[in-house]
Order: sequence, then structure tokens, then C-alpha cells
Amino acid sequence: MEEEKISKTGDEVKVRVIGVFVANIPEAPSPVVFLEAEGEEDKIIPIYIGSSEAFSIQTSLEKKPYPRPLTHDLMISVFNGLGIKIKKIIIDDLSDGIYFSRLIITRNGEEVEFDARPSDCIALAVRVDAPIYVSRRVLELAAVSKEESGL
Repeated sequence: MEEEKISKTGDEVKVRVIGVFVANIPEAPSPVVFLEAEGEEDKIIPIYIGSSEAFSIQTSLEKKPYPRPLTHDLMISVFNGLGIKIKKIIIDDLSDGIYFSRLIITRNGEEVEFDARPSDCIALAVRVDAPIYVSRRVLELAAVSKEESGL
């Protein structure tokens, strides 16, 4: 996996995870995580995710310990053991229905970023209460009103 120095855009909006739900789409029910933009609580961003990531995010949100570490729990344990801290995640692009995100960590006082799936980034961030951001562009492209979403 390639690592890069952080490029700051300054065009980010802080969001919080509302929860994980199941959307009844024509193909088959699908897990979706909803993010709420700070200062724009009437808008949410739905991100369709896999079942295992949905389970991982939901158990962390509910603070339910799982008998054995899930993959994201293992990653946090490895990070802690190596002195790595998650600074933030940024969901910064949306193309053809696919979201792109970056995991930003600090290691030995240096910031490093990694390309990662939003679902994995969110699962990690909720475990350590790391801030989650979306780019203004993603917010404009993907946000729907709570009323439209059925919340």
C-alpha cells in the first residue's frame, strides 16, 4: 500500500456517524452507513458498505465487545503497539458511485496518509473517536435530506 505526505485541502466538513441501517434496494437489502454533516443536520450522506464492515461499525458504535478481535480491532491493537495514532479520516472523492477516502495517522510525530475504503476508515475511526470529515464536493454530490432518506 502506498503512503504519501498529507496534502491539505481546507475544504472539509466534519461529520458524525448516525448509524448503520439496511436499505431495501431492488437488487437485495444492503447495509448503509449514514453520516451527518456538522452544522447541516438536515442533510445526511448515505454510503453503501459490505456486511462485515457494517457489523464492525455497528458493534463499535454500540460499544459491544466481541469475544475475539475483529479485523479493525486487531488493526487498532497493532497501531497502539507501534505508537501509531489515527489523526482523522477524510472521505474526499466520489466517482461513478464509489467513494474514496484517506486514513491519516501520526507516527513518530510525522503525519502519513493512506488510501483506504471509507467503510474501513469509518470502522477504525469509531473505535478511537477519531474525527471524520468529508470534502465539500462529496457533501454537495452525495447528501440527501433526512426526509428523503426515511430517517
